[in-house]
Amino acid sequence: MQQVYLNGSEFESPQEVHEFLARELDFPEYYGGNLSALYDVLTDISDDTRIVVNLSGVEDDELLDTLERMVEVMTDAADENEYLEIEY
Repeated sequence: MQQVYLNGSEFESPQEVHEFLARELDFPEYYGGNLSALYDVLTDISDDTRIVVNLSGVEDDELLDTLERMVEVMTDAADENEYLEIEY
């Protein structure tokens, strides 16, 4: 099983998070780096994958809000994709 650890306090912008996930999960080049595109690529994952998200220590309220929305999208994608697990 592939595991990705996303520690929110290590990022300064939502774009950095999208780039991290794209790199770690080997998203296709056409990945759009937005919530809709995130949902699409996560529902296409076909290997067992766990994403562990830690948002403690995120001090920027705007970034925290965006990361929480990303977790919602990841959870929705996991509900649709039996190969994806989100731990929050």
